[in-house]
Amino acid sequence: MHIESLTIHPIKSCAPLNVDEVSIDARGLVDDRRWMVVDEHGDFVTQREAPTMARVLVRPAGTGWRVSAGETTCVVEAPDAEARLDVTVWGDRVRARVHAEGSRFFSDALGRAVRLVHFGPEAERAAGSRAPGAKVGFADGYPVLVTTTASLADLNGRLAQPVPMSRFRPNVVVAGAAPFAEDDWDRFRFGEIAARMVKRCERCSIVTVDDGVKTKEPLATLSTYRRSGGAGVFFGVNVVAEPGRLRVGDPVVLQDS
Repeated sequence: MHIESLTIHPIKSCAPLNVDEVSIDARGLVDDRRWMVVDEHGDFVTQREAPTMARVLVRPAGTGWRVSAGETTCVVEAPDAEARLDVTVWGDRVRARVHAEGSRFFSDALGRAVRLVHFGPEAERAAGSRAPGAKVGFADGYPVLVTTTASLADLNGRLAQPVPMSRFRPNVVVAGAAPFAEDDWDRFRFGEIAARMVKRCERCSIVTVDDGVKTKEPLATLSTYRRSGGAGVFFGVNVVAEPGRLRVGDPVVLQDS
């Protein structure tokens, strides 16, 4: 097995960015989901309620990011620590930094009052309860999301119209595994980096957003064979990993428990 592709999502729920290599720090992939859009109450905003966020492109620009919605662009860099706001992501309160120009950009792009916030170096957030001691930025619950090419091929073989892997917003895509073999992984290595599978990833309606428009697939088909009792529908796995450097092509080797 090997790493087929690597992806970061600099602003949570906006368009992904494929990279050839990336570092992992204490909160997951560097630059992955370190920015987030929040509403007037400080609650996080995603494609669930604002599907057009899928069309907002985020690309490197010097030490920051160029954010584009149609013909409108904005460059954002880490804001000063003085402008802070308590925000909420899945029930966790985080003291984040507010980016004023980025907030105006997203308010215009989404047609509602929102703010763009940054997970500064002083911010703290614990990962989900299945990874005690692990940290995370604005990702849903765990620092690294892993999927496999075989699992997507299995799903697409059941769909009238295939879907791209980007619908599932993974960080690491692994080639060379059997379909859904990742469900049973425990400890493994990305190249020289030790990693551990924490839990299968329960999927929500975001996977049904196709270029900013909500559809029914692939969640409808996944629910016919990837549902576990009343717990939800699963695709991919949540992972914690030690700090290091990941590269496309790195071997992925399962370890003895």
